[in-house]
Amino acid sequence: MKYNQLGQTEIKVSEVGLGGAGIGHAWGLTSDEECQYLINCAIDNGINFYDTSPVYGNEKSEINLGNVFKKLSSTRREKLIIATKIRFHNFEQLDKIEDSMRSSIDRSLSNLNLDYIDLIQIHHQVGNSRGEYKFRDNPPEFAPIMTYSDCINFSELINRFRAEGKVRFTGLTGWNADFSTICNLLKSKNFDTIQVLYNVLNQSAGGKLPILNEKDQGSGLNDNSLNEGSIFDLCQKYNVGVIGIRSHAAGAIVNQLDRTIHLKDSLYQMHKNARELDDVAKKYDLSLAEMALIFCIKNPNISTTVPGVKNRQELLQSIKCANSAINDEITIEIEEWYKRKIIQE
Repeated sequence: MKYNQLGQTEIKVSEVGLGGAGIGHAWGLTSDEECQYLINCAIDNGINFYDTSPVYGNEKSEINLGNVFKKLSSTRREKLIIATKIRFHNFEQLDKIEDSMRSSIDRSLSNLNLDYIDLIQIHHQVGNSRGEYKFRDNPPEFAPIMTYSDCINFSELINRFRAEGKVRFTGLTGWNADFSTICNLLKSKNFDTIQVLYNVLNQSAGGKLPILNEKDQGSGLNDNSLNEGSIFDLCQKYNVGVIGIRSHAAGAIVNQLDRTIHLKDSLYQMHKNARELDDVAKKYDLSLAEMALIFCIKNPNISTTVPGVKNRQELLQSIKCANSAINDEITIEIEEWYKRKIIQE
């Protein structure tokens, strides 16, 4: 397993991490026993970065991780980097931000069976003004949009929890956000990391146009009129660690969908576009899912990519990709296809 520096922290993280949505039963059928098995398997195979949230499975993801962590020796735990998030469910919680943060952190520590959490992240869209956004369709659920000042306040309060030994670092979710606000937050140097959507179907974090203008998939997190460069450029400039998310576009970049999707659903269109890369994947004896993950791993701007695996088969696939010796030719072919696709659209 290869390990990369995580921004300005002293941490080195495995280039493939474990995303927590799958072990929170968010990405399809699984069991708690299977989830805990694959967590142990991930640890045994050198994966040291674990990203979760209390939102995933109504805390189930954190609890499944915690049931494994409580059996680890202190030496093994210290080798792991555990990241979770804070979600404010309404403006009242956001206005009482310190109390809300303390309650969330203490709850996560209990769920995870940990004495401290390595990375606490904002789990919200950010924008230039407060508002609401829908983060879940069935049933519809909404959360507050956080402003620049909200985020700065969050980062400064994290220092109090750091002094108490509960937290080490703090991060942003830079997905489906206002680009100028994200730029200013990165410039503040108050954040150690940022989660960035990046995959073969959406390379906008690198400064390119998105293929599909699907806001719910984080498209177009760039604005060339600001002359700031791309999100990747800014992270390099201000030494912010990049955590790559949605490497498989919420399950769209696969040979066969594992759930029924309506033809008008954006996921169906993304899957249709992904199938155009079948020949490229086959050329390297890969599935579309393997090709998608290797593409993200090979991007030097990304410290770790966190696919949301839900079973041992998907985990072993991730480990195989991390050990792949495929050269940069596959990246070149995918990028050339992407350029042609943008022109067609």
